Amino acid sequence: MKMNVKKITSLALLLALSIVLSYVENLLFSGLFMPGVKLGLSNISVVCVLYTFGFFPALFIGICKSFISLMLFGRLSGLLYSAVGITFAILTMALIKKTDKFSLLGVGISGAAAHIFGQLLASCVMLSSLYPLRLFPVLCILSVVSAAVLYYPERTILSFLRKSGFVE
Repeated sequence: MKMNVKKITSLALLLALSIVLSYVENLLFSGLFMPGVKLGLSNISVVCVLYTFGFFPALFIGICKSFISLMLFGRLSGLLYSAVGITFAILTMALIKKTDKFSLLGVGISGAAAHIFGQLLASCVMLSSLYPLRLFPVLCILSVVSAAVLYYPERTILSFLRKSGFVE
């Protein structure tokens, strides 16, 4: 598979951005509201990759972000939750985006809800219990709020990428 230098550079910059945002998020938001609940700043770059380069690069960046962030800032046990959550989110966002019936905000909200659902399913597997699914309504509301907050930075970065010539 042949990739051009501009695409590789853009993907590397967006991966680096997600790791820096993950670090900032760990400093500012970790355990502030509820244990394990974060704003999702590092997912801004994943959404930007989905919109500019497509599903597989977004999945690659999302999984890489999960591995690198957890190696640098987290516990290995969190890898399952992060990887399952980001995979559910990217799959859902790609499917919703493909319909062309939803805006960036709608796609982001669906991805945030899917991310939470994926993490709760991983919890169910880890605990051998369906009890974590009871948290879905509350966490889903928080994820909708989070997606709404992240919409503006996502829109700004996508606009910058298009105007600067990083993406066609």
